[in-house]
Amino acid sequence: MDDEAQLVAQVALEATAEACSVSGLTDAWRTLIQDVYSANLDRYEPDELGDTPLTLGIQCSDNLKTRAIRRFALEDNEPTDRHWHIDGLHVSSPGNTLTFSLGSTRVVTMKTPFSAGRTPLWDHIGDWEQDSQIRLSIATENSRVLAYQTHPTSAFTLFPHSGCPGVVRNYMLLWAGEPDSPSTAGWLGIPVLGDSAFIARKQLWWDEVPTQIPTKTRSNRGPHFDERRAAAPEVTLKQRRRDGQA
Repeated sequence: MDDEAQLVAQVALEATAEACSVSGLTDAWRTLIQDVYSANLDRYEPDELGDTPLTLGIQCSDNLKTRAIRRFALEDNEPTDRHWHIDGLHVSSPGNTLTFSLGSTRVVTMKTPFSAGRTPLWDHIGDWEQDSQIRLSIATENSRVLAYQTHPTSAFTLFPHSGCPGVVRNYMLLWAGEPDSPSTAGWLGIPVLGDSAFIARKQLWWDEVPTQIPTKTRSNRGPHFDERRAAAPEVTLKQRRRDGQA
């Protein structure tokens, strides 16, 4: 039965990856992640500022969420050539989790560990029971739908077999970047509970080594912080009273 579940998952993954590519969503993901990762890697200062892979990951995650919603909403904060005009797409952040919905398909994002660059150690990714609630719920739902029973922490049947694996609706966009260049890569995966965190995954893109580091995206709403003149402090001296004056 697990073999059948794996086959159904792989077929679903291929179809969803094709739909994301045809709609333009894959290109939108790639461009956004390139922009965000390039800017954050450029300001990553472990020696001078005490930055860590954790702070880099958090910064990237917050920027991706904010800028994805801006591009979807066609906001002025993002250049017009970066706006997303994708039929059927909805972008939101329920529970503070960046979520893409395309038709009945739902995709959430995850950055792979910084130390591995663009060659993730897949066997060390995805202890969903120790991860966020949303990732655990997605893995649990996929295992239920696929009637995929393998689970490392229990010898009993986790889900009763329905007799036939169902339709996968929940996916994960995983992305990675090199520690010393802005090159990125992305994969679409189906997370499940089990000895392997993903029953199926597919590479969506792999950046060629850039000939130059991309320039940062700049808003046209006035000068940026590093371009502004330093503000002169306003100091008001209180006049001292002379003896005999009220």
